[in-house]
Amino acid sequence: MQIRRAQPCETRKLKDWIAANHYLQSAPPGFVHLYEFIEGKELIGGMILGRPSAKQYNPDKILQLHRVFFIDDTAPNVESQGLSMMRRMVRVWIPQIRGLLSYSDPSIGHEGTIYEADMWCPLGLTDEHWGYGWKSREGRRDQRVSRKMRWFRTP
Repeated sequence: MQIRRAQPCETRKLKDWIAANHYLQSAPPGFVHLYEFIEGKELIGGMILGRPSAKQYNPDKILQLHRVFFIDDTAPNVESQGLSMMRRMVRVWIPQIRGLLSYSDPSIGHEGTIYEADMWCPLGLTDEHWGYGWKSREGRRDQRVSRKMRWFRTP
C-alpha cells in the first residue's frame, strides 16, 4: 500500500486518531499543522507538527514533528515517503520555516530508520530527566523521560 494523497488536515479528528494509535497514546496539547496520508479512501497515516518542545529553538524558523503514525498494513518505506511529502508541503505552504526537528526513542526500538532514509541528520541523544507532566491539567502526570535521538533536516 503506497500513499496516493497527502494533504493538510484542519480537524481535531486526525489528532485524536493519531493519539489513539500512537505508542505513547497521546498527542501534544498544541499543534500547528496536521497532515493526513490517504490510500484510496482509507486514512493510512498522519503527522503532527508544532512548536519545538525545547525553548532554545526559534518557533518562527523551526517546527517539530511531534507525532508520526502509519497503520501497520503499509509498504516498508511509506513513513519516509510520508516525511518527504510533508517536507514538500512545508516548503510550499510555510516558506519561513528553515528547519524541522524530530526525536526517535531507541529505548523501544525506534532507531530513526525513517529519518535516515529521508536524509535527516542525527544530532545526538537528549539527557534523561523527569518530564514536566503539567499536573495542573487533567490527565497529566510526571513521568520518566527516556533519552531520545534528536534529528534535524531542512524542509
